Amino acid sequence: MLPVLGAVIASLWGITPVVAEGGQIEVFLTVKTPDPNSKAKDDAPTIEATIVGGPTVPVEKFVITDPSAKPPVTLKASALRPYTAGTETIAVAFVINGQEVWIGNDEIEAEESPARHLGILKNLKQALQTVPFATAGPAGSKGVLISYGDKAEVKVPMGPIGNITAEALGTQRDYYKKFGTSMVEGINLAISELHNVTASRKALIVVCDGNDTNNEAAKGQLQNLKKQALGEKIQTFAIIYKGELSEPGNVITTMIPTASTVSNAEGIASSIQAILSRMADRYYLSFPGYDVKSNFGFQWDGKQHDLVIKIDKDDTDPVSLTLAPAWQPPKKGGFPWWILIVSIVGFLLLLIILAKVFGKKEEPMPMPMPVMQQAAPEAPKPAGPMKTVMIGAGGDSDGFPIVGWLVPLNGQNAYQTYRLRSGGTKIGTAPPSDIVVNDGFMSTEHCQINCSPAGFTLVDPGSTNGCYVNDRKVQKHDLVDNDMITLGKTNFKFKSIN
Repeated sequence: MLPVLGAVIASLWGITPVVAEGGQIEVFLTVKTPDPNSKAKDDAPTIEATIVGGPTVPVEKFVITDPSAKPPVTLKASALRPYTAGTETIAVAFVINGQEVWIGNDEIEAEESPARHLGILKNLKQALQTVPFATAGPAGSKGVLISYGDKAEVKVPMGPIGNITAEALGTQRDYYKKFGTSMVEGINLAISELHNVTASRKALIVVCDGNDTNNEAAKGQLQNLKKQALGEKIQTFAIIYKGELSEPGNVITTMIPTASTVSNAEGIASSIQAILSRMADRYYLSFPGYDVKSNFGFQWDGKQHDLVIKIDKDDTDPVSLTLAPAWQPPKKGGFPWWILIVSIVGFLLLLIILAKVFGKKEEPMPMPMPVMQQAAPEAPKPAGPMKTVMIGAGGDSDGFPIVGWLVPLNGQNAYQTYRLRSGGTKIGTAPPSDIVVNDGFMSTEHCQINCSPAGFTLVDPGSTNGCYVNDRKVQKHDLVDNDMITLGKTNFKFKSIN
C-alpha cells in the first residue's frame, strides 16, 4: 500500500515529503454539505480529498471505498483539481543579497577600474525569465521581494505573487555603493512581512552567499529566527551562490541546514523553480456521497468510517472520516394511488351534493316552539398550574444536551452544519482541527468545544485574535442553545438538542 502520513486531523502544513523523496503520500478527507440555498440542497454530502505527493493520473483512476460496509461501497471521483485551482493560497518572501560586488557593477565602473566586477544580476535576470512566478499558487497567492546590503529594504511590496518578476530585481544602479551584507536583517524583515499576511501556507526563500556582515553575532540571531519561522509555520529554503569576493563558509545553515549551493545564475533559477514546484505538491479530488443513478452510496450515519482511496492500482491506508450530517437516500415512489382515490371520493361527494341541492323538495315551515328559560351552565373550575418537565436522553428530568452543532452564518461555508464530537471538537483554519474554516483571521487551532454531561464548553487555548461569545471575549465559556460565537471574522450559531 501507498504509505499515508496524515489523516483528517493531521496538519496541512510543514515539510511535506513528496514522491520523489521516498514515495510518501499524505491524504486528507473532509465532508462538504450541499448549499442549503441551492436546488441540490437535498442531495447527499460529498467527500473532498487532498492528495499530497501523489502521482499524476487521470480522474477516472481514483476511487474511494468503505470496506466496512456490507457490501463494500466503492465510488469513482467526480472531479480532479490541480493545486492552482484550490484554495490553499501561499505567501512567499524572496530575500536576495544586494551587496554591490555580488550583484555586479560592470555597467557603472570604467573598464580599467580595479573596483569593476561582473556580478550575478544580469545573468540572474535572464535565467529567472523561465520561472513562472505568476502561477506559483492558487488565486490570491502573494509575494514580497526584499534585498539586503548595508540594510534591508522592500523592493516589491507584499501583493499578488505575479508582481515578482525578473525585472523587479532592478538594475546595478539600485545596488551601487551598498557594501554591507545584512542578511539577518533581511530575513527578519521577511518574517515580519509574512506574519502580517493572511495565507494558508507561507514560505521564505533566501538567495545569498551564506554570510552576514557579522557572522558570529548572526549565528545566535539565525537560531532565534529559525524558532520564529517554525512557530509561524513558515517553510524555509536557502540557495547559496558565492560571488567573486565572497568569504568562504556560511552561517545561513544555522537557520536552514538544507541550504543548497549552486555555481551560476541558471542554478539559482532552477532551484527557485524546484522550490515552487515542491509547494505545488498536491491536488484535490471530489467524490460523490451517493450515486443516484445506481441507487448506491455511503451510509451517512454520523459515525466514523475508515475509507480507502485507490490511486490507479494502489490503495492508500485507511483514513478515518465521520460521515455526517446524517442523510438518507430519497425513497422511490410507485404509482400515486392516493391521488386516484382522493379524486374518486371527491367526485362522489360532488354528485351527492348536487343531488341534495337539485333534488330537495319544499317542505312546510314548522310552527315556532315556545322558548324555555334555562339556567346558565355552571362555569368550569379553574385548573391547577401545569408542570413543565425536561426529558433527558435517559427519559428523566435531569437531561443534558446530547447533540450539538455549529452553523457558520457567513464566509465560504455559510449555513453548513458541523456536528460537534463527543469529547472535544477543534476548530481552526487547517487540520488537526476537526472543523476547518477558511478564515485568515483565525488560528490553525483557534479553539476547542468540549462535551460532557454538564453540557458544551468553549475553550480558547491561546488564539491570536481571541474567541467571542455573544460579542464578549472569553477564555472559557459554557455554551447554551443559540449562543453566537465569533472566531476571526466568522460568526457561528451554536445549536443543541436536549
